[in-house]
Amino acid sequence: MKREAHKAAVRGKIISVARKLFLAQGYQKTKMRQIKEAAGVEIGTIYHFYQSKEDIFEKIVLEAFFRVLERTSRFAEGNKLLHLACELSWHVHTMAQHAPSAELYLMSYNSPDIAAKLLINQIERSKAIFGERFPEKASEDYKIYAMCARGLMQSISLQAVSGTLTAPDLIARESIQLLLKMMDTPAAETEEVLEALAQLDIPEKVAGVLG
Repeated sequence: MKREAHKAAVRGKIISVARKLFLAQGYQKTKMRQIKEAAGVEIGTIYHFYQSKEDIFEKIVLEAFFRVLERTSRFAEGNKLLHLACELSWHVHTMAQHAPSAELYLMSYNSPDIAAKLLINQIERSKAIFGERFPEKASEDYKIYAMCARGLMQSISLQAVSGTLTAPDLIARESIQLLLKMMDTPAAETEEVLEALAQLDIPEKVAGVLG
């Protein structure tokens, strides 16, 4: 039992220091040697748990996306459409406010393995959000929706990395409108979601987390 607890602690330490390094200086500039030194372990120990730096990165990215999902669920208070809006807005403003995070977003969308896992998650999320409203929709409908959402976020991350994401509030709002329209959400209901989102002040909340 102690052995397993120790292994879990070492894995957690590696992920923790790698996350800090990726966010502080970006993925490309972070070397395995730096992760080793910051974690206080041997390089062989890192490779015992993770195959590569990208393997570590994948673990961090997937955890981050689920963390955003959990955090924004508290703001939405059970409103599924508002939760979707909060989630998207959170991602956009994180990219706009923090360049290293924008780089990590772009890399995650450009990685075939990570992007595939995110796409599967987005398909399931879409079914959970819209399934009760539209029981007649087929799996392919949700797949296409998820692909469009992924492409949209990939484009936004590219803008953020290139320094051309100059109106994140507008981008978030227009993106939410587009995605809700794709799923036949009435315009009046979409406007209610956007008004509720504005009251939550997601940019300030993101700034508080980024510190």
